[in-house]
Amino acid sequence: MSASPVTKFGKYELIERIAAGGMAEIYTARFEPAPGVTKRIVIKKILPHYADNRAFIAMFTNEAKIAIRLSHGNIAQVFDFGAIDGEYFLAMELVDGPPLSKVMKRARGMELLTLPPAIATHIAIELLKGLHYAHTRLDDAGKPLSIVHRDMSPQNVLVGYEGQVKIVDFGIARARNAGSAETQSEVMKGKYSYFAPEQAKGRDLDSRADIFAAGIVLYEMVTGQLPFQGKPMEALTKLVRGQFPRPSSLNPAVSPALERIILKAMALERNDRFQTAEAFQLELAKYLAQYHREFAVTDVSMLMQLLFEEELVREGRPVALPREFMEKALKWKTPGAQSDAESPTDNTILPEKSEPSLPPVQSSQPSEAKTLALAEAMKSQPVRAPASLPVDQKPRRQWVRPALMVIGAALLGIVAVLAFHQFSLGTIEIVTTPRGALVSSIDGLPTKSETPATFTKLEGGRDHRIELSDLKGHEWKADVYLKRGQHLIVEHTFETAVAPVKVVPPVDPPKPPVLEARDVVTWPVESLALDVARHHVNLSKAGAASVALDAQKAVKVWLAPGSTFGWGFHVVNSSGAAPGTFSGTPFMIEGASRLLAFHIPNSVMLNKSVPDDMRPRRLFTWPAGAMKATVTPVLPTLEFPATQRVVLSELDPQRQYTLVLRQGTPAASLRGSPSDINRVLVGTETGLQVLALNEPLIIHKTHRAWFTVLDDQSDDQQGQLIIDVKETTAFPSQKPR
Repeated sequence: MSASPVTKFGKYELIERIAAGGMAEIYTARFEPAPGVTKRIVIKKILPHYADNRAFIAMFTNEAKIAIRLSHGNIAQVFDFGAIDGEYFLAMELVDGPPLSKVMKRARGMELLTLPPAIATHIAIELLKGLHYAHTRLDDAGKPLSIVHRDMSPQNVLVGYEGQVKIVDFGIARARNAGSAETQSEVMKGKYSYFAPEQAKGRDLDSRADIFAAGIVLYEMVTGQLPFQGKPMEALTKLVRGQFPRPSSLNPAVSPALERIILKAMALERNDRFQTAEAFQLELAKYLAQYHREFAVTDVSMLMQLLFEEELVREGRPVALPREFMEKALKWKTPGAQSDAESPTDNTILPEKSEPSLPPVQSSQPSEAKTLALAEAMKSQPVRAPASLPVDQKPRRQWVRPALMVIGAALLGIVAVLAFHQFSLGTIEIVTTPRGALVSSIDGLPTKSETPATFTKLEGGRDHRIELSDLKGHEWKADVYLKRGQHLIVEHTFETAVAPVKVVPPVDPPKPPVLEARDVVTWPVESLALDVARHHVNLSKAGAASVALDAQKAVKVWLAPGSTFGWGFHVVNSSGAAPGTFSGTPFMIEGASRLLAFHIPNSVMLNKSVPDDMRPRRLFTWPAGAMKATVTPVLPTLEFPATQRVVLSELDPQRQYTLVLRQGTPAASLRGSPSDINRVLVGTETGLQVLALNEPLIIHKTHRAWFTVLDDQSDDQQGQLIIDVKETTAFPSQKPR
């Protein structure tokens, strides 16, 4: 349903109503922030019967004031709120894409019952970034705002056609719950599936309720169903008891590594969950980097174009999908094809058959992409046009068209038979206890595979004979029935006797190789080394500003005015020291005895002579309970020679790189302490970052990166740090529309 061609609503013009629910109507709209400048946005108009509810209006206004302060790439921005002619509204960012709930529904309609684990993990990582930002916001006095979304569900996660992920409706859930008892009942019916146990029990909520809900969203993406099902009371009973199927029991492609992360996020007791959204996000990032190295961020945008091709083409936006992606998408429909690197090795015993590769999709009509595979198959057996006929034979041309139609129908039948054959095949996965049993044969064909082993492209709809033998010569045979398209797991336990314990003299493990530390390393390279005795900066000598703090008090810190590009800090506490970087918002530190602030000159950051802004910055430190902040001037004077850092040069700004920090041999240590150095300062053309031990960091849009260790005292570092470097994917560029 559309609004009248253009309906005035205050300073906004409503264009089209795109959704309506029990609380609000949603319109696309536009307004002119300046003459000749038009911006498309979304207007969420609160339904009229809420305007008479004082509790709702008070809560709505309070929550909207908080939501309008949130500014993050993974949160849809709220620009404005208020009332126009008695109608309350929110003006929000227009996200060019549908909710995640519609993405999953559309995928099921295309026989993709679950989202691929890599794509589902990436979406979860992005929404967790938005949650962490909101959960850690502070008010103007430096106190936590304690923002909790309370309604984290696929309906409130938007996925853009370019692959971006944004959360909507922050704070609106609590306002909605301030409505009438009837309204709360409607909300309960619709959203209980994503409640945390404490939410179902009516207890006070904190950020860990959002973490539980985010775990459910990830569970649903990789299994195709919700963990707590049934009638409301039945589902809520399972919820408060923590009773739900393990993800791998619903989708064997969910590996133990991913399952462990999901189960921790959905722990019944909130103290057993991830305590922050950032901790949840980092675990998923490690899993993605380790088990899905082939994943590219562009896979998300291409999947969105594949799923919503009709809408995009109808809007006159071209869809261009490369052949490699179409082949990958075809595999996603195959049982077991989504398994990650923890899955057993594929040991196919059938002869290899070359599969037809799909050409790039370039659609101008909604139906073209869906018939492309058939068209390509027909191209492989071309039909030649008849030669020109003599004049007296031209009447025979009436037979040409029927003949071509018959040939086309025949080819269509061939493709259909091949497609049916492809989807009638199945997979058998054999698991034994103990592992390492020999799969002697399947259907009489000998193999040399050891368990666990997976056999694909087996004919479905019939029995298959499996013969196994363990290391002691015990044999086991069985006939198992494999359904069409099924991924069947066959398990067998061999009886084992306790083997005598052999005493083996200890052998010293081989020492890992020591990388040579160099000041300049040229890409490509797998790893580079930092000699911390040389590649470090003593901030006390290099000119950093130092502020003494009370370690017994929490301190609010911020830097003003101007850009924070190249500005960093170093916090000293009883357990050591750690670097950080300034952003445009205040932050809190606790237990620190000293804070050092510094600026890296543009000549180091950008590797070229660009004048620095020589105006001093003011460092504000405001301890809890103090009447006012302490102001310390900071001049951009930090200088250190090139020999005190390692430079990785000749990077491609159009590509992105994953960095992982690990200890070298000998391990890096500081001031003779057994505790190791675990953070490195990273500088690129986009700014400063911190690389922590065993936590992947992605850099992009830069020609070079440099690394150094920060210290605040004497030069008594020793040992080595290793940085592993891997090119992950091309940095996605904006597609033409």
